[in-house]
Amino acid sequence: MNWVWRVAVCLVVFAGGVKFFEQPAVAQSPAAAMVKLLQSGRVPEQRLPAIVKLICERGNSDDLGVIFHELTTGHWSPQLQIDTLENLAVAATERKVVPAGDLSALETLLAAKDAPLQLRAVELAGDWHVKQAAEPLKKLIDQSETSPALRRAALRSLVQADPAQATEVLHRLADPRQPFALRALAVANLVRLDPAGAGKLAAALLRQARPEDDFAPILTAFLDLNQGSKILAAELQSAPVEKDVARLMLRQMYSMGRTDLELNQVLSAQAGMNQAAGPPTKEEVAAIVQEAQSRGNPARGEAVFRRKDLSCMNCHSVSKAGGQIGPDLSAIGASSPVEYLVNSVLDPDQAIKEAFISKTILTADGKILQGIVEDRTNDALVLKDAAGHKISIPIDDIEDEVEGKSLMPKGLVNFMTHAELLDLISFLSHLGKPGEYAIRSTARMQRYRLLGQAPADVLEQVPPLPVYEEAVLHATTWEPAYAQVNGELPLQELAAQVKSPVFYVRGDVHCLESGTVNILLNSEEGVTLWLDDLELPPQKTSSVELSAGDHALVARVDLRQRKVPTLKLELTRPTNSAVEFVVVDGR
Repeated sequence: MNWVWRVAVCLVVFAGGVKFFEQPAVAQSPAAAMVKLLQSGRVPEQRLPAIVKLICERGNSDDLGVIFHELTTGHWSPQLQIDTLENLAVAATERKVVPAGDLSALETLLAAKDAPLQLRAVELAGDWHVKQAAEPLKKLIDQSETSPALRRAALRSLVQADPAQATEVLHRLADPRQPFALRALAVANLVRLDPAGAGKLAAALLRQARPEDDFAPILTAFLDLNQGSKILAAELQSAPVEKDVARLMLRQMYSMGRTDLELNQVLSAQAGMNQAAGPPTKEEVAAIVQEAQSRGNPARGEAVFRRKDLSCMNCHSVSKAGGQIGPDLSAIGASSPVEYLVNSVLDPDQAIKEAFISKTILTADGKILQGIVEDRTNDALVLKDAAGHKISIPIDDIEDEVEGKSLMPKGLVNFMTHAELLDLISFLSHLGKPGEYAIRSTARMQRYRLLGQAPADVLEQVPPLPVYEEAVLHATTWEPAYAQVNGELPLQELAAQVKSPVFYVRGDVHCLESGTVNILLNSEEGVTLWLDDLELPPQKTSSVELSAGDHALVARVDLRQRKVPTLKLELTRPTNSAVEFVVVDGR
């Protein structure tokens, strides 16, 4: 008896239902027992999410039809509905299984008042290619109150659900009279329907672009299409973009781990950057090593490493904070000679560890996907791209698979001065050595989240609890932020990012065993601190009871009232406390 059947039998017994199942005479879905249990109405509420997830993972189209019917009858909680839509999306993308029967009830969810639920329903309308959803999707696209995230999802789904109507809508939105952001979004979605036409529209739009405009959707769309970068390169060759725009496009391309030859050459020429340099000679490496050791400054080098335009922390972690696409660099200076560091920065393809060799995947519908292999099953290949996003690709959809090189592009050094290169090498060479850049040995926060788009009322004053919970604790606009190697979070850097002297950051803690924990601040000046929804007293050390589970430490920082330029948060276990916890690291 396989594990799915064992779970189903145990749950039926738990629910007080039938004690035994007879082996069916004919083959049936592995989820049949669980579907029968679900339809019986005997599933305890706390067990319902697990049962639904298992059915979505193993069930056939009829089984998923039962799930969809239960989902749309209105008696499930919004969170269970959201989780179920996500599970159904996985079934559609990885196993190509769509619920049997009438899917028109999805239209009701497209108008849901719950924003996350509505967003998931919009995404699923595309995954299922529900043509009758075209009109509600068009309505969402055209409504002025539709959020940018929902509009992006609606456009993507309309392209999948009804390409003909989508083409008409996209050409209308790409009109020169529309705002740049909307035109860029329209052109990006048009790439898959009409690559040549989208190329001409993209070149015309990018020629008008200013450095502050967001043209990332256009670039991403062409890079994701087989031969797409060549189409865009050909159009830009005859319609050059502004120098700074070309530099920013190169920066965006590099942050995705892409250095497509033709597009790289065109943009480099228009940005006035030299891409012709080959790998460094031994003599050049030796000279850089000598300069880095004599003139390099590790503190300045850490600032170079943290720069947004270089995207180092998208791929690499230090003190367990940052991406997991490339090797962890926490001990690189103690374990590697400086010559190796110089070569790795200037020629990243020279010595790639096997676990970090990229794969380039061409899918049957012409998509180009690139990343590090995270997992491979009989059903799907999971890649992790340069931004840390996981991409699940059904095995049956893979047309070709090519072993690539490093996701770290060689051209990144073109965004540094020679002095900055020396500082960066100096910083890397100090990592893991005793002192300021030693490996972390305490439970201090390294990975934070910075609240973007915070409402004005929570910036002007410390908000009351209900406002804090809705606008801060449960906000969805948290962005990655990282402490320096020594655990100090540079606050001016964050203030510049959100353009406000007042902002919110959070760190996360996972508690394994409940008990008392001490929370230490380097300075309480200008800081209001919460543990979840509990506001802590304004002091350097607070002792609180931490229950098992996940918790958020949220700080409101007001630089107008704070002289200390950094924030440092550390958790310790008092003597005799049974608490067991870990601070959450990663990206």
